[in-house]
Amino acid sequence: MLPAVGSCQGGMVPLIQEAVQRVKAASDIVDVVGGYLSLRQTGKVYKALCPFHDDSRPSLDIDPERQRFRCWSCGQYGDVISFVQQIERLDFAEAMDLLGRRAGITWRETDDSLQSAQRARMLEQTDWAQKHFQEALWDRHTGQAARDYLEERGLEEETLRIFGVGWAPPGGDWLLRKSEREGKDRGELEALGILARHENRYYDRFRERVIFPIRNARGQTVGFGGRVLPGTPTAERAPKYYNSADSALFTKSEQLFGLDLAREDARKRGYLAVVEGYTDVLMAHQHGIGAVVATMGTALNHRHLAQLKRHTSEVVLVFDADAGGDVGVERALSLFAQHEMELRVARLPDGLDPCDWLLNEGAGPLNQSLTDSKDALAVAMERWFPKGVEERVGAAQQALDRVLGLMGESVPHGGGSATAIKRNLLVGRLARRLGLREETIWKRQEELAKTPRGRDPRAVAGPERQIEPVLSEAGMPMLEKELLAVLFSHPEWVEETAALVDPRSLTHPIARGLYENLLGLVRSGSPVTMDALRPSLSPQAHALVLRLADMGQSNSEPRTWWDSLIAGLANRLSGEQGKLMREELGRLSLVGDHDAALEMLRKVQELSRKVARP
Repeated sequence: MLPAVGSCQGGMVPLIQEAVQRVKAASDIVDVVGGYLSLRQTGKVYKALCPFHDDSRPSLDIDPERQRFRCWSCGQYGDVISFVQQIERLDFAEAMDLLGRRAGITWRETDDSLQSAQRARMLEQTDWAQKHFQEALWDRHTGQAARDYLEERGLEEETLRIFGVGWAPPGGDWLLRKSEREGKDRGELEALGILARHENRYYDRFRERVIFPIRNARGQTVGFGGRVLPGTPTAERAPKYYNSADSALFTKSEQLFGLDLAREDARKRGYLAVVEGYTDVLMAHQHGIGAVVATMGTALNHRHLAQLKRHTSEVVLVFDADAGGDVGVERALSLFAQHEMELRVARLPDGLDPCDWLLNEGAGPLNQSLTDSKDALAVAMERWFPKGVEERVGAAQQALDRVLGLMGESVPHGGGSATAIKRNLLVGRLARRLGLREETIWKRQEELAKTPRGRDPRAVAGPERQIEPVLSEAGMPMLEKELLAVLFSHPEWVEETAALVDPRSLTHPIARGLYENLLGLVRSGSPVTMDALRPSLSPQAHALVLRLADMGQSNSEPRTWWDSLIAGLANRLSGEQGKLMREELGRLSLVGDHDAALEMLRKVQELSRKVARP
């Protein structure tokens, strides 16, 4: 969630709830949902097949009067903003932006508005370059050599046009001259990695290369990848692949090529497959296998997983059947062991990449390989455990240390978070494979945790510690739930609340943990915003934050609500203290210590007066 948006100058503090109300008022839920699904009116509601589960009978109701949707089968429920969040896999601000653009309104103000305008301008520049690259590919004369190469690779025109593939002609000033004729800012094009500069001379960053536009999950071009054309002068002196430089729009280490076109098929298949090359992705789509993405020539990392988590809970890595592929599996396993995602492995035939395999054999074998993909830990264990008995004995300790090294920091047996449960399952599987008791493995893990050098040096470092994923808010007292709802919808009140409410006074562990994270922002001097809190939240915790924030935004008198909650917490605390004090008063009276009893009675009366004050 976002905090209040805008400047505090002049006493004007536009609240996020006002922005939400404006966006909702301009975004009729029937119109918005109807842009994604086929609706049929039934009485006062509209019905549709639910896109959030495998629905054969229309289970989704869209209520125009209440501006809500609800699936009676899978339980999905919300308003127009949460519908867009879920179906587009967007965060709150992105969904607000999308609906705001659709309605032609601006919900951000001051600095946020400036940043949004700057980003829009940058996207216009990348879109401008992409269109020129694409036109050059299909120009009858300019792009003939590139078209011949792509045709030899077996890529069809329709596939190339869907992905927006283009061509950067040789020479070094083709796009530069176009930018000058069309009045483009060369400094902006340089910052986006479209142009480059040596001393005071600008030149084309991409030349004599097939251009693959790199788009974000919403289909906006944020950068480019260039593949040098074989047999050209550039191929003799330059790297085979060349990407845009990192910019405000593009970061090579977190971008996934083809994600915008893979989302829909990933929803149907339940996984995303990760390959290595641009043409692998294109050829997979051309053969009807849409749930495929590629990294930008880098190994999978935590930033990639942050992207993947928004669209799937299971990833299938497509690796070569060689030693390098085995090492890649082990590295990826060390990454996924620290996240709430499942990792499977699909093997390729020796010497073939997905593009060649699809060309030679069609879609069937790759589809079958994806369907038959194996759990990554099972694949790693097959490699760690030789067939010979003597070798297996020697490998057991090595395998034990490797798996425990993958797990990162020590996790208590029986932990309740999703990550802890996943690690418990890893230990159970390893125990069965080694023929050991689980307690023995946990003891070995504690030893490794105390001796960092005992860990596998190839293990990938884990992310910063996250708060435990929230699986359920069951049992959270309404008073504590409402306090969090107010603070998540009005984070500007957190500092004031911190002076009045001790986190130890919250009885529910989840409520206390979320409140302590808010207080941590205050203590660190960081802006108290939901954006600042987001990196420390698991997906489950963030989902709870969104639900509570929505609850907070629905109150028309939030400050009055906040006042009553602070008083309620004081009353509850006083009630607990008063109970203990009255019990002590009774004990003192019973033993005849009248002076002490009178002093305790005075304290009880003073506490009652404090609670009664407005």
